[in-house]
Amino acid sequence: MPTKPNLFQKVSLFFLSFIFLTCTDPVKPDYQFVDGLIYIDGFIGTAERSSYVTIKESNVTKYNYKNIFVSGANVYFVNADSKEKIQLFEENSQYVPPPNFKGELEESWFLEVNLPNGKQYLSEIETINPSVPIKELNATYNKQLEFSEDYDRYVPGHEISITFDDPENQTNYYYWQFKTYDKVQICKICNHGYFRDGCIGFDPFLPGYSDYFTYWCDSDCWQIDYGNKIQIFSDKFSNGTTTTSLPIANILLNRKTKVLVEIQQFSLTPKAYNYYRIIKDLIDNNGGFNAPLPAALIGNIYNPQDSNEYVLGRFTATSATTMYIMIDRTLIQESQLEPQIIPLQETDPAPMPYEYTAPCEENRYRTSIEPEGWIE
Repeated sequence: MPTKPNLFQKVSLFFLSFIFLTCTDPVKPDYQFVDGLIYIDGFIGTAERSSYVTIKESNVTKYNYKNIFVSGANVYFVNADSKEKIQLFEENSQYVPPPNFKGELEESWFLEVNLPNGKQYLSEIETINPSVPIKELNATYNKQLEFSEDYDRYVPGHEISITFDDPENQTNYYYWQFKTYDKVQICKICNHGYFRDGCIGFDPFLPGYSDYFTYWCDSDCWQIDYGNKIQIFSDKFSNGTTTTSLPIANILLNRKTKVLVEIQQFSLTPKAYNYYRIIKDLIDNNGGFNAPLPAALIGNIYNPQDSNEYVLGRFTATSATTMYIMIDRTLIQESQLEPQIIPLQETDPAPMPYEYTAPCEENRYRTSIEPEGWIE
């Protein structure tokens, strides 16, 4: 069972700047970039496919800095009571447990990470406590929902707001995550190649052949996208009241399809809330003249062999209440943000034997299983 390190670890802003620096302030701050710093983010939820771990290492050169995904690690969720170890596997620059894994109320877990270089990292124990039910969700369309640096303009989308009854006589800290499901028609794109149980490359100068070939899905298939912004809330000034129409998620108009939005509402411990609040402050206040310096960011992950090593990140285990809202975007006048894929026509030249379909690959971002709450 893990224990706290002997040295109280405080990590100041200059250690974090390489993670959160996204724009230039008129008053240029003096940052110190640190090479070889490990950042671990782990999460166990009570819904399937909500648990994950990311491991990154800072890489600083003379000209730039990067956060590099650490591959080849042995990562486990460990049940503190039964000692059961759930191994996680690499998938799209994350470590994820088996698809059917989910935490249960009152279970206690900690994280174990073993890097390829032999270093081990553990987290403190987290116990999964009950969460507060969601009362209502609403979606409001806005032609200029938020400014996107990717598109250098305001982009359209739906704002999701939430209503819930905060319990009386107890302090509650809320954290929201979301994911979306929408149907896709193209299940495989092979650039300078064709599909035969995977993309096979061919001579790009063959006459009549396209730069790419597309393949229709051979079954229903849903694209799964995940929100990446931190949305938190404290009931400090609303204890025991009904919180109404609180904005918690922006669903951009990436594709003009029907979309199912799954909202998960988590209950955090005070330590977890303070951790996410500091990260949110770092991101939201990054560019302002009067942005206050954040407090020291103290996670719950450490090196049991070296109490002096700074380890950024946190492991959180929490329960969730889930609610769905279906949005029809097919009749919206504004153009979708993602470029539309022009599918291969059956009359186009293609390698023999002809293939026009591909399977819907089951993973974190695709599924052929109809999601709960989907409405045709």
